[in-house]
Amino acid sequence: MQTNSKQRSVRIISEIHPQHHGSMSEIKRMVLQSKIGGADAVKVQLYSSKNIWGDESRDYISITKSELKEIDDYCKIVGIDLSASVFDEEKLEWCEEINLKFYKIASRTVKEDKDLCKKIIDIKKETIVSLGMYDWKKSLPFDEKNEKYLYCVSNYPTQLTELEFPEFTEGKFYGYSDHTIGIAAPMYAVAHGAKLIEKHFSNNKSLQVETQLAHVCSMDLEDLTKLRNFSDAFTLIRNA
Repeated sequence: MQTNSKQRSVRIISEIHPQHHGSMSEIKRMVLQSKIGGADAVKVQLYSSKNIWGDESRDYISITKSELKEIDDYCKIVGIDLSASVFDEEKLEWCEEINLKFYKIASRTVKEDKDLCKKIIDIKKETIVSLGMYDWKKSLPFDEKNEKYLYCVSNYPTQLTELEFPEFTEGKFYGYSDHTIGIAAPMYAVAHGAKLIEKHFSNNKSLQVETQLAHVCSMDLEDLTKLRNFSDAFTLIRNA
């Protein structure tokens, strides 16, 4: 029997930024393939290239307010949730205008902008927080009921030898944000209790340019389908 989305206990977020090359048609292609492959949501990053990177080198992959609305409309047509990592208050307002269901706080934001983190968390929607640049072994950065933490190593790509997985079943970590090559690491995380996997998505993993470093550590449609099938099968076995 085929597992439907309501029976899933492992969520998969397909991160489509910045691998879209600044092309709306590529974004829509990635959204559709993410849906076909079994992702529960797609995610974009909303930032000013100059504010984050200090120059305009990433303007071509930055998403405007009207483009965000177009992406959201397309996600609704396809039937997949849209989420976003927001890097300033203006982008947060954009997301509230289209009423995103949940937010992602990136490792960089946890490290550099606690005020923005608080504004996002205070909205009281589900907020997924990556701790790739935070020493979580000492403490957690926030303590609100709507937060869910992801284990993460913020290297592109992350080597398997760099991973020091926590115990997902102990309640501190809800899931894993992956930057390794392949899907062995997220499969391991699922097998050890992770309830959410976030991984970059690409239609061409052979690309690797300075402003789009995530291609090589992305999943493609085949990888996503395998990860979805493994996660669903493992859930059924664990609950049998």
